[in-house]
Amino acid sequence: MKTRGMVAVVALVLAAAGCDPGGSGAQDVEVVAGAGEADGGPAADAFIDGRLVDMVMDRAGTLRVLTEVDAVATLWTVQGGQLTHVAVPEVKADYVSQMTAGPDGAIYVALWNGEGGVWQIKPDGRAVHTLGIDRDTYSGDRVPPADGAPVKGAFLQYMHGVAVSADNRMYFAEERIRPTTFQLVRTVDAGKLKTVLGRDLTGLTERQWRSSRAGKGFPDGSPATQIALEGGLDNPIAVAPDGTVYAAPGRRTVVAVKPDGSARKVIGREGLDGDIDDPSEPFEARGSASEASVWLKGSGSVRQGTTNPSLVVDANGDLYLTSSRSFGEDLPESFDWTGDATGRQEELLVQSRDSLDGRTEETEVLRVKPDGSLSTVAGHADAVAVHDDWLYLARSFTDDEGDNRVLVVKTAIAR
Repeated sequence: MKTRGMVAVVALVLAAAGCDPGGSGAQDVEVVAGAGEADGGPAADAFIDGRLVDMVMDRAGTLRVLTEVDAVATLWTVQGGQLTHVAVPEVKADYVSQMTAGPDGAIYVALWNGEGGVWQIKPDGRAVHTLGIDRDTYSGDRVPPADGAPVKGAFLQYMHGVAVSADNRMYFAEERIRPTTFQLVRTVDAGKLKTVLGRDLTGLTERQWRSSRAGKGFPDGSPATQIALEGGLDNPIAVAPDGTVYAAPGRRTVVAVKPDGSARKVIGREGLDGDIDDPSEPFEARGSASEASVWLKGSGSVRQGTTNPSLVVDANGDLYLTSSRSFGEDLPESFDWTGDATGRQEELLVQSRDSLDGRTEETEVLRVKPDGSLSTVAGHADAVAVHDDWLYLARSFTDDEGDNRVLVVKTAIAR
């Protein structure tokens, strides 16, 4: 971890001209953390070191940011306006598919490399294996477990997402690779495995699999366990207060599974966008989410930006996600960040927003309300979290000294 002293840097051009860094009509944000050089202390004036992996907010309003430096994970905590951090050496940051928080504030990460499962990160940085098995020491039957199998000692496949419900039930996305690469979203019920989304294709021959394919689409109301989720990409998960499970298999769509086991497509359209408006102002309605094309992935590589998409649902049932846009589809200036920041904070706010180093695409944050309406609520964010009436946005970038760092801001949510 790099310890940095206080550096007095003044944004001379901006300060001398009295410029609004985002231009008139830009999105007003407040700096939360990472806009300074201190090693801890007041979060807004501290330094968050490394490449952004994920960000999560727990129900009590404590924000966690996971970063990576030289393959070592660090967990940063913003609580009461103060920033602290702890190294997490047992977690391979490059393999984290999703971080989540339980109702008691416990932090979990899922690893997709087939060697980790789900781990709980303790306050002192220790990582405790909570789901899955140790591939190096496992000596049991290496057959993927079916529903009803005990979760203890089960040979679970690569974990591509994890979420915990308000009643402390864990959900995870498990990848299988025979007869094709596919995923199952599962949970644990009375100590036994239970699939909530995805058809189990295990045991089918290639001919049987090909003859049983029913296409990519499915009608709303279909049984969730009869939908084949083909593909091996990260599958972020979120759980709404009413128990609805959201998953994003394949990155091109989000599927909702109601407590009764029926599924519907929330957002995602094959091909070009349908009858929706282009984004013009934050939180402005654009049309039906079912007509929108999305690309749920991070806006960078393992060296910059984050490779993981965000998928979160708030207490009102509103769904928020990060979707990548090509550089030829820039958002209007109304999505630029501006706010009450001075000196180094102001300079880093502009640097973070405008940084393109190592990026392949830009991101927008989308919101889907329970009535199915879509809006673009923010831009320039690699990860998103929600608490009360605030939307938290994290940006990974390289600063003017060549250091990888993360800046977190918040903006008021328009209902």
